[in-house]
Amino acid sequence: MKYVGLLISSVAVFLIIIGNFYYNSVTLDMQKIKDYVVESNIILEDVVEKQDQVAKNKDEYVSRLVTLKKGINNSKTTFLISGYKEYKIKSIDGLMDSILAENDKAVYLEKVSKYNELCDDEIDKLIINQKFI
Repeated sequence: MKYVGLLISSVAVFLIIIGNFYYNSVTLDMQKIKDYVVESNIILEDVVEKQDQVAKNKDEYVSRLVTLKKGINNSKTTFLISGYKEYKIKSIDGLMDSILAENDKAVYLEKVSKYNELCDDEIDKLIINQKFI
């Protein structure tokens, strides 16, 4: 009977360790791309609120977005946040399209909003999985 208790406690400790590895992997991956995400959100804010400034400096904004896209693509992360990265890249593409578009900027901004919501859903899935473990 004492071996059963030892086995159960060993399995519980193993599950806790696996849960911690999962949480640490997600946290480290998000830290690697955090700066890129923050910068893209700043650019999105500029596109929505400072349309005249963005129109004057289109090339600068697009080059910043291209750099952000390359940075997110080149960041070495685990498979856990691959869905998040894909949605964030699509969001950046939509943001570039909205800056470069002459008409129908609202359509592209809706696309950006949709992909940002999907990014949030991916993060929520990762957090829910952590709470489940």
